[in-house]
Amino acid sequence: MPDHHDRGYKALFSNQRFMEQLVTSFIHEDWVAHVDFSKASLVDKSYVTRQFKKLESDLIWKLPLTDEGTVYLYLLIEFQSSVDPWMSFRMLRYVLEFYGGLLKTKPRPERLPAVFPLLVYNGDPRWTAPEQFATLVDQRIAADYIPHFRYYKLAANEFSPDQLEAMHNLASALFLVDSSTVDEIQRRIRGIVSILEKEQPEVVTEFIRWLYAHFEDPVPQWVDEIRTLKEVPTMLATAIKKKEQEWFKEGLMEGRIEERRETARRMKARGIELDIIAEVTGLSREEIEEL
Repeated sequence: MPDHHDRGYKALFSNQRFMEQLVTSFIHEDWVAHVDFSKASLVDKSYVTRQFKKLESDLIWKLPLTDEGTVYLYLLIEFQSSVDPWMSFRMLRYVLEFYGGLLKTKPRPERLPAVFPLLVYNGDPRWTAPEQFATLVDQRIAADYIPHFRYYKLAANEFSPDQLEAMHNLASALFLVDSSTVDEIQRRIRGIVSILEKEQPEVVTEFIRWLYAHFEDPVPQWVDEIRTLKEVPTMLATAIKKKEQEWFKEGLMEGRIEERRETARRMKARGIELDIIAEVTGLSREEIEEL
């Protein structure tokens, strides 16, 4: 997975709105209902350890609870082309490193705070690595003497496009765009736009920035100049065309004329301008008008 894609995810989940939707939509734990997201803050990891400084795809959010107390969300974004069977060991190390950093700033706390280890995985292969650390340890000794630890897995490819669209928020839209085929995105453009329409402009701009980084590198300068959502359907259609061309070069799309006509029919039915349909499908305006 390209490094810019990696950084793009990190930038999005550094945004409080994205992080809140990620947590409330995908983490099904009792403590989530008690988080005061208005007071959430990113942790400055510069004081933690060298290990954390090297990580390009991890974030730590401090989440105050409404009934007092705090949960630290340790978010690791994984884009490896293959599944790491030692992920539970890696996550345990990161959590312990984080605790070590806290103890340096406050050597004798009454109790260590709760840290919730969340893995966000958006690779293609199905995630098969064990989530329990104990699974990696020889069981010749009693379980009481083996560290009891697990991480929470969020694998985007385990959700269907219908499930993601039904959630109707930015976090699910992110996974929907990233994991869908070209045709799937075309069918769901309006749903994606309706999600963006209810969000604050600065959040939409951040999402659009990621979208162009996803489909093309480097990000075009004019992306920052987008001011209204009227431009979003055109932007998405243009991005789809770039993705389609990329897949065609890789031999992943046959480009048969009937498939192009079917794509044009669906886009036309959704009210997308004929010029955009022509650019995406390669058909002429005359051909599209006759469909």
